[in-house]
Amino acid sequence: MDTELVEEFFIGFTRHLNTTLHIKNMAGINSHHIIESIFKGVARNLAEAVSIDEKYRDEIPSTKGVLV
Repeated sequence: MDTELVEEFFIGFTRHLNTTLHIKNMAGINSHHIIESIFKGVARNLAEAVSIDEKYRDEIPSTKGVLV
């Protein structure tokens, strides 16, 4: 995969999900490892975002208490 396509991938990914994604890489030299860290970081955060917190399993996930 061409490294120039990584940005295009995430643009398409966020547009399709209709969401906002901020990626900030703090350090790195090797483009392979930088890209790998971006994909792993996004995957870990996405997994956490869609997982059900057992503590709140029976509650409606809304600050207003209802889903519209």
